[in-house]
Order: sequence, then C-alpha cells, then structure tokens
Amino acid sequence: MAIYHFSNQIISRKKQQNTIAAAAYRSGERLIDERTNEEKFYKRKVKPITHILAPSHAPQWVYDRQRLWNEVELKEKQWNAQLAREINVALPKEISKEEQEELAIEFCKHVFVNNGMVADLSIHRENEENPHFHVMLTIRPFKEDGTWGNKQVKVKELVDGKEQVKALHTTDWNTKVKLIYWREQWARYVNHYLEKNGFSERITHLSNKDRGIETLPTIHEGFVARQMQKNGRESDRIHINQSRKEYNKTIIELQEAKKEKQRIERTEKFVRRFTPLEKKQLRETAKYLRMFVNYENINIRKLQLEKWQSRIEFQNDSIDKHKKLSRIEKETDILKQAEFILETEANRFLDKYYPKLNKSELTKDQKIEVVDITVSQNQLLNTNDIEIVCRELEKKQIEKDLNILLNNRPKFVLALQQEIHNDGIRFEQLRLKSGINFAEPNSIKNASEKDLNQLQFLLKQKENMNKSLELMNQLYDYHLSDMYPNWERRNYLSIEEKEFFVMAEEYYGKTITPEDLSYTPRKYSIEEQKEIISYLYCIYNNKVESNHDDRDDRNYELMRNKYPDFQLHNQSYKQMFYYECMKYKDEIGQDTIDQLQRIFNVQPYENIEEIQPDSFSNTIPNSKLISSNGFDFFSILESAIREADRKWSEDEFEQRNKKKKRQKGMDR
Repeated sequence: MAIYHFSNQIISRKKQQNTIAAAAYRSGERLIDERTNEEKFYKRKVKPITHILAPSHAPQWVYDRQRLWNEVELKEKQWNAQLAREINVALPKEISKEEQEELAIEFCKHVFVNNGMVADLSIHRENEENPHFHVMLTIRPFKEDGTWGNKQVKVKELVDGKEQVKALHTTDWNTKVKLIYWREQWARYVNHYLEKNGFSERITHLSNKDRGIETLPTIHEGFVARQMQKNGRESDRIHINQSRKEYNKTIIELQEAKKEKQRIERTEKFVRRFTPLEKKQLRETAKYLRMFVNYENINIRKLQLEKWQSRIEFQNDSIDKHKKLSRIEKETDILKQAEFILETEANRFLDKYYPKLNKSELTKDQKIEVVDITVSQNQLLNTNDIEIVCRELEKKQIEKDLNILLNNRPKFVLALQQEIHNDGIRFEQLRLKSGINFAEPNSIKNASEKDLNQLQFLLKQKENMNKSLELMNQLYDYHLSDMYPNWERRNYLSIEEKEFFVMAEEYYGKTITPEDLSYTPRKYSIEEQKEIISYLYCIYNNKVESNHDDRDDRNYELMRNKYPDFQLHNQSYKQMFYYECMKYKDEIGQDTIDQLQRIFNVQPYENIEEIQPDSFSNTIPNSKLISSNGFDFFSILESAIREADRKWSEDEFEQRNKKKKRQKGMDR
C-alpha cells in the first residue's frame, strides 16, 4: 500500500552540520571538504542513484557535487548560517524502479529546479520495503548571470514614526505556504503515477484532522431490538451498533497511538545538551578565539598553534617572543577545556541513547563522531553503523598522517623504498670507512663521535621511513578489505600490487572482478580520450611556460566542467587514463599519443620486453618507467593474482607440514 512521507529539515552550522558530509552520506560518494582537506565517505551496501538538477542560469560547476557544496560552505560566512534544505520522501513501492526514478526527477525538476533551486538527488534502496529519496536543495538563489544572489535584502520602513531596518527574504522558499504546496504537489505526482499504472490506491498530504476522520455515531436500538437480543435472536440494529463501537474503539486506539508516537518523537529528538556552565564556557571560548566551537575547528586550531610555536621557539629571546608563547599556552588551555566539554557531553549523550555501548572501546574522536552523526541524522545508529564510523575514522587518521601525499601514492612509495635502500648503502659505506665491526666492541669505541652520530641518524631515519611505508600499506589494506572482503589471498599481494587494484577501483568507480579481466572495461570513448588529452596538453604547456598553478588555467575550468569526474590531481587516476589510451593508441593517432607521452614525460623504449608484467612485482608504477608502447594493465592484475595464489598455496603447504610434524610429536 502506498504511504505518504515527506519530511523537511534545514542543514545549518548552528546545528554543527556540514553539507559535504551530508552530501557524501546521501550520495555514497567520496567527497573532499576543501576547508579541512578531509575526505567524507560513508560506505553503503547498495549504491544510491544520484542526479544533480539545476536551472538553466546556474553555472556549470554545480553539476560537480564536491565543488557545489564546497562553494556553499565557502559562501556562507555566518556561524549560524542555513546551508541547505533537505527533503526526505518515500517512493511508492507499487511502481517499477525505473518509474520511481523518473517520478523523483520529474517532481524535483518541476517543483524545485523550475523555482530556481539546485537539487542534489539521491535515491536509496538498501531496504526494498522502504524505497525513498533525499534531495539537498540550495537555499541561496543564483542570479541570471550565474553568480550567487542574496538570501535577504534590507529595507527601511516607518514604525510608529520611527525608521527601522527590516530584512526581507528574496525568495519564498522558507515559508510554510511553500512547504504545504510542495507536500500537496508530491501527493499529486504520486497519484498520477499510480493511476497511469492501474493502481486504485491514492495518497494525500492532509492530516487525519484535515481529512475529517472521526468516530461513527450509534443508532437508536429501541425496546424491541433489545428484547430480541435478550431472547437469543439477532437484531440488525444492535449488530450495527456493535460494529460501530468496534470501529470507534479502533479509531480511538489509533489516535492514542499516534499521540503517543508524536509525544515520543518530541521527547526523543536527538539534540546536544550542555549544562548552563558549559554553554557559558563555550560562548567565552568562541568569543576569545573568534571561531565557531566544534571538534573539527578545535583540532584545526591546535595544529595551527603547534606550527606557530615550532616557528617562534627558534627565535632569539625577547619580550615579543614570550608574549606569543604565553598566548599560545593560553589558547591551548582554552582549547583543552572546550575539548573536555565536548567529550563530557558526548559521554552523557552516549549514556542516554546508547546505554549498551561500551564507551571504553571507543576513542574520543569516535565517540564525538557517533554523537555528531546521530544528531545530524536524528536517528540511532545500529552496531554495524557504529563499526563503520569507527573504521572510517581509523582510515581517516591514516590519511591525515599521509595528507598531501595521497594524491601521489605510487611516487611516494617508490621514493620511500629508494631512500631506504640509499640509506642502507650510506650506512654500510660509513661503517666500512670508520672501521666499525659490531661484533667487536673495541672497533665501536675507536670510531669518532661524529661518525657514530651519523650512523645513529641514518638508523633513525630508516626506522621512520619504514613506519611511513607501513602506514601506506595499512591504507592499502583498508581499501582492499572494503573492495574484496572475502578474498583472503589479498594479504599476499605486495604493496606495489595493492596499488594497482586501488588505482583500477578509483578509475572505473567499481571493484575489478574476474569478468573484467576477460572483458576489460573502458571508461572513455576514443573521442573523449582525444579531447581530454588536448585539454591536458594545453594545461601542461601553459603551466610550463608561465609557471603558474594549473587551477588558474582556463583549460582547467573547461576540463572540470566537461569531465567533472576526471581526477586531475590524482596521479594514479591519470596513470590509469594513460594505460587506457595506450591500449587504443592506433585508433587515437600518433600525434595525439605524442602529446600524451609528453604530458607524462615518458621515456621511450625500443622493445616492450624492457618492461614485463612480472617486473612490476618489485616496481611501483611510475610514468617515467612506462614503455612508449604501453602495456596491458589487466595482465598485470592477473599476474598479481597468480602470484598471490602461489604464495598462499606455499604458505598453506608449509602450515600443513608444520601441523603434521606437531601431530607426530604428540603421537610419540
């Protein structure tokens, strides 16, 4: 039976909400918050169907989900700014999935987009019994020239003879009348689709009270009817009254249940609850630091203070230096106090709404994140959701540690491996030069202090680089465990081979399956490849000639607008694009391929045999090591899978032999 559900909420900074996180949660996409350089991602079992719909006068960049909501966050300056509107709507189960999608798009276009809003639509079907869609809407309008307009305008008016300034909304999107109109239109659209598909069910936006639902009056029974009932005979009048009484009882019970449900919803709405003293302290913190106090901003400010302190500690002693250090110390104490308040409130929240949750197993970050998501979504998280939140935070922490290096993973790993190797050579050369033999303590005593310090430095440096390499390996493991949860042999891949699988997943937007190895997928057509190479070549030339950031290049903007999914600053993604182009180089043409190779600074080789698939077991993919003839990327994946299978088989064989030996020892 078709049901009516149409809820409306405002996403705002006042409620400590963030549109990047909200859009990532609803769309299932990985989005970067450009203010903090943090990745927002919430893994979903069923990938949502997403669309961005916009009026004709909106700029082209609104179709890039990441840029759209980053622009909103950038434009809104107020601490309590309304960032976006979200509508949550139930789809009728009676119609097909294709028609559900068509219905959602048609409704959003006619009701929201034609009224000037940009609509970010996400259809969720994780529960087949509850198909629904979320649509995030811009609150600030666009002008006809594609620039942001004003939400309000200030006008002067006379009140009791005095001139007062009044703020008027430039649109009617925030009015109750408009909301009622949207609710009414949704019922009309759904009923139209139900009717054209032959269903008799209808939905309405009206409440029970507006619809006039009430109990039925009984009729007069009379003496004769009661006497018939007393003598064991059936009376139609008494039967009618009994039926009506049962109906009325059901209606009353339903009304009471509805009232109780509303009461529970009112009392159990998830909100942050601070004590009066805590509120006062947070207000004072916000005033002193001149920032909106939340956990994210506290961490950002702490990092800024650490960097500031490290810079001025090396300055000569002076009154100015001591003043700055004193200010840093004071701000650090204030931030610690605010952080303590947020953690205390989070613990209270979890005690109330998650009484069975073992808080001791969660870090401070994880507890606060669980609270933030609960308040943002206004619903309790299940055990699996909490595990996902904790896992994502652990992954995010690793990504923070590697921060700016993530967009160039292969080069970073290769550089680490090379530097570790070079440090090993330098260490051995210095040891031999100093005549040190670690088996003979006297040789160490005879070495100079300078040489010993240098050896110690090289050892420490190697240790730190190995830790960085291990962090990168953990990051790959997190990616692969999400991609292939049931493939245990993934643990036998080398760090270089793991990168290949992650590269492919980022590029194609899906996990590579055995079918893809037989029938290799293709992301861009020949014409698209040619056009992208042309854009990249222009960006490359302008950057070389004028030595400026490619973001300042007009071709960069054209590229972003035409191909918003192309990850221009992800070296692995561009590497995959190179591989795909080389696979079709005969169709693309030599001139265009020459441009491609110049962009990637490829060193040509005479023979393709110079780089064989097996050689990549020890070499991270690097543009300067690619043959100009290219190679079959998917043969590399096959080779990696075979190697992992071989290692797994050898390990299994060895384990079985050890088990047999232990068993024989026990038998004896």
